Amino acid sequence: MKQSSNDMYVSGEYFKNNPDWDVADAKWKVDVILELLKKNNVKPKEVIEVGCGAGENLVELLKRDNSIEKLTGYDISPQAIELAAKKATDTISFYNEDLTTKENIHTNLMLVIDVVEHVDDYYGFLRELKTKSDCFVFHIPLDLSGRTVMKPHVMLQQRQSVGHIHYYTKEIIEWALKDTGYEIVDWVYTKPVVDIAPADSFKRFVKKTLRNISFAINKDWSAKKWGNYSMMILAK
Repeated sequence: MKQSSNDMYVSGEYFKNNPDWDVADAKWKVDVILELLKKNNVKPKEVIEVGCGAGENLVELLKRDNSIEKLTGYDISPQAIELAAKKATDTISFYNEDLTTKENIHTNLMLVIDVVEHVDDYYGFLRELKTKSDCFVFHIPLDLSGRTVMKPHVMLQQRQSVGHIHYYTKEIIEWALKDTGYEIVDWVYTKPVVDIAPADSFKRFVKKTLRNISFAINKDWSAKKWGNYSMMILAK
């Protein structure tokens, strides 16, 4: 994976801000991934995850689908791979390497989960991955919305805390994948924690209620208006 312009993933800055590498999100993300794979009859025997972080997505995937024979995670962050290496088994392995620089690699399914928004040249990144797998699952946040256009400090916060340097809508993601040679097979929106977790204040309860009502009525409009949703995409 190509480094961000501020090498926060190699230097340890990202790890300092996110010491658990969002491992708690792996269960629900894998839920959505498996639903997409099942719906579209994708049954991989080998899986590679680029930008695997602490490796929890691969661990969860194997727990839920023991027909997978080999899982491999790559990440440029030595801190992430140090965490992931503790979870390695005969079936799961992890490497502190940039997958895009490696030749003669091909797999059945590649996971690219919350990675594209961090990469400087994401068009080049997508093109380099294209030849390395039969199918792909991307998870990409929709940071660009009516709310964030009016309140750009929200995007600045994402930039500073989790290293997002690109901001997307559903259409921008679709155009980028098409431009770089992918065909979108299926996709779903995923909700942010604020829409799912129990509200810890009256203000958050009202916000959660309004967002969920809006999303139930019109998912596309809600994503464009309020933002903070993501897309889980199955592509080939």
